[in-house]
Amino acid sequence: MNHLVQLPDGHTAVLKGNDELTNREIKAIQKASRIAASIVKDLQNLGYTDDDPEAWKVITEIPEDDYDSIDLFQRTCVIIRLKSWTLDRPLPANADEVDDLPLNVYTPLTIEAVKINFDEKFDIDSGLTDPLVATGD
Repeated sequence: MNHLVQLPDGHTAVLKGNDELTNREIKAIQKASRIAASIVKDLQNLGYTDDDPEAWKVITEIPEDDYDSIDLFQRTCVIIRLKSWTLDRPLPANADEVDDLPLNVYTPLTIEAVKINFDEKFDIDSGLTDPLVATGD
């Protein structure tokens, strides 16, 4: 099911829902999310929490490459999930074009694009309960 995102100046964007994503798109998002989730877990182990600004200082303890991995996950979600928008510009086709978006568009779009429910029938090769059933092995 599509998800509507409110953008500045009355503009909107439409994000693909889980049921519209292809297997290839799911694999790309899951790959990027596994890396980002590992980094977030490391941050939490260092004491990071979203609701405590004092705890945010632990972010400085992670390597620069980890920041890049989190950015990659965010940009991947935008590229794959963005279906349409009312802005007078083409949809971003790659990570650099996502980064070229004005901050007041990038922020709400990215916040919503990364909200993916992996528990909602979001499996790679969903429907395959036993890969050996077809072979008889």
